Amino acid sequence: MNGFITPSQIGGFFAVLSRLGAFFMAFPFINTSMVPVNVRVILIVSLSFFASMIVNVQVPIEHYTLIDIAAMVLKEVFIGLSFALVTAIFIGIVSYAAELISYSMGLTVANMFDPTFGVISVLDRLYILLFYLVFFITGSYRLLIGAAIASFKVIPAGKVVPFSTGRIFEFLITKAALLFSLAFNLAFPVMLTLFITNLALALINRLIPQINVFIVGLPLQIFVGLFALIVGFSAIVYAISSLVEMLTSNLFTLIKLFGG
Repeated sequence: MNGFITPSQIGGFFAVLSRLGAFFMAFPFINTSMVPVNVRVILIVSLSFFASMIVNVQVPIEHYTLIDIAAMVLKEVFIGLSFALVTAIFIGIVSYAAELISYSMGLTVANMFDPTFGVISVLDRLYILLFYLVFFITGSYRLLIGAAIASFKVIPAGKVVPFSTGRIFEFLITKAALLFSLAFNLAFPVMLTLFITNLALALINRLIPQINVFIVGLPLQIFVGLFALIVGFSAIVYAISSLVEMLTSNLFTLIKLFGG
């Protein structure tokens, strides 16, 4: 080492920054407004610098034309956005499951504006924060960051490596379909309990018309829904931990697809 930063190292840093910057757009917790923008920028730039040094990413930009540099940046951003999309899908599974339960409980009328997540239901915020908690407690964040850094060994930065875009888009579309199926599976026990409660209220309304089920029904639905959530809380945590494991596994699979 001559002690000086070479143009190839500078090019490697910006290639790493393009990929990791796009990936961190959907990184759990980091992508929320709970983390200030300047902290996120410093974190991404610092991680990109250390990643480019650890993996020794070098891109000879002095031999690149402007078109080559633009193609390199677009390729890195596309890879990072693909990683971010897979991450956002699994966060969306938890969020959509909470929305289904909120709709069944009648809590959609109690939506709140949260500057962190926008207009969401109370259960939506609870489920997302629970996902973040499991994500960091289980150490899965290290796997995600490690996978992103290891991707530079499988998918070299600065080189337009031929990969099957058809297989990648097929993989992303298949995982996007999990947003509905896994969310329904996660919310199904509580929704089934609330459905049985509604069925019982409908029978009571037919058998005893004197009881006003419209007044009794909404508080009862909320009570039954909260009781079901309390009873099945450990199962919810286990299901979320399984989703986190699926997230890391699918991210490694996507890296393999990009690497050919």
